[in-house]
Amino acid sequence: MKVWINRDTCDSNLAACEQCFGQFLRTGVPDRGCVLAYVDDGSEDMTVYMHSDGEDHVVVIPAEMRETVSYEGWPQFVEFKPEFRKHEYPGDTES
Repeated sequence: MKVWINRDTCDSNLAACEQCFGQFLRTGVPDRGCVLAYVDDGSEDMTVYMHSDGEDHVVVIPAEMRETVSYEGWPQFVEFKPEFRKHEYPGDTES
């Protein structure tokens, strides 16, 4: 499967992104607008073309790792450090 994701279109923090993507991995059903497209290319592996923090990345999730990634979160399996919070400014959070 090939998936195109644009994280920059979503205001959710990284934890919400991990949960959403994990749900997609488990069900195959995207429920957010950041998943721009997906196609079944006949491969057991999932190739994710991700635009995040203004940069493009390609992440391959082997079939045998799909469940692990879905529960543990994708950020620890990529070679870049995604921004945790989006569109938050000092003083925007409550104590």
